[in-house]
Amino acid sequence: MEVMEALRGRQSVKRYLNIPVETEKLEKILEAGRLAPSAYNHQYRRFIVLTDPAVKKEVREKAGAQPMVEDAGAVIVLCATEDTDFVMRCGEKNYPIDAALCGAYMMLEAYEQGLGTCWLGAFDAEAVKRMLGIPEDVKVVTMIPVGYHDGTQERKPRKSLEEITSYNRY
Repeated sequence: MEVMEALRGRQSVKRYLNIPVETEKLEKILEAGRLAPSAYNHQYRRFIVLTDPAVKKEVREKAGAQPMVEDAGAVIVLCATEDTDFVMRCGEKNYPIDAALCGAYMMLEAYEQGLGTCWLGAFDAEAVKRMLGIPEDVKVVTMIPVGYHDGTQERKPRKSLEEITSYNRY
């Protein structure tokens, strides 16, 4: 599959078939995340893969009872592990940007594997940390449900390139 094909086809999936995701597919998705760039190549990240139905059910309670957390075959909890106070010269912290790149790589590989994903930001990070035994100094950045989507969702439209692009000045 070409990159542009994946970019045009991938969408945020909210409804999944309750089918396990094959280990081989999960490993390819995790490998894509491992290969993602990071500031200064620090690679300060950790992936926690949730496949146990009881664990996913408990995490769902910490994520606004969103059904996709429990229904997806797996959920990847993406954490920033070190130096989370580091601010780049541009004034932004590096860990959310590194995590976003990592998550995007994983989501594109999931699409390549015939799976749907969704980037979650609506969850109680501290409650998830306690539940999963994540150390206090580690940040839970996102959770990404991964699984076989039910095919009922339409991809939401994107703005045109002309609406979001300018050259040489804003």
